[in-house]
Amino acid sequence: MSAARQCEVCHRAVPNHPLARLCVRCRKIVNRAEPPRVKHDVNARIRALSKGWDGEGFRCYYTGVRLVEDNQYAPRHLTLDHRIPGREDDIVLAALLINQMKSKLTEDEFKLIVAQLMSRFSGGTFDESVFELSQWNQR
Repeated sequence: MSAARQCEVCHRAVPNHPLARLCVRCRKIVNRAEPPRVKHDVNARIRALSKGWDGEGFRCYYTGVRLVEDNQYAPRHLTLDHRIPGREDDIVLAALLINQMKSKLTEDEFKLIVAQLMSRFSGGTFDESVFELSQWNQR
């Protein structure tokens, strides 16, 4: 009798199928249609899930907070973020709120915007040059 196979991400038992690599939960996340009707990179998504798994749950790449999987409207809902918009090969886990804030920004642009917001909220100024964004279409 062979040992039960484990999910590549969370190490739960996988379905008894010769091609199964993931448990039902992780497979469901990998197969999400985000955005709809766009082919996704399964291996990139598995890498993102693996990097975000802390042994008990998934964590946001940007904030480190524990993500929730059971409420798609929660600000901490697990989403897949393209570090560079449109690039399916470089994905991380992000809380829904953070992913919506980042939307069309690269990771570096997002960090610059957040740093400028911190400056402004601390009584300083906001450097307008951070609005020169590489992925923003101005139509």
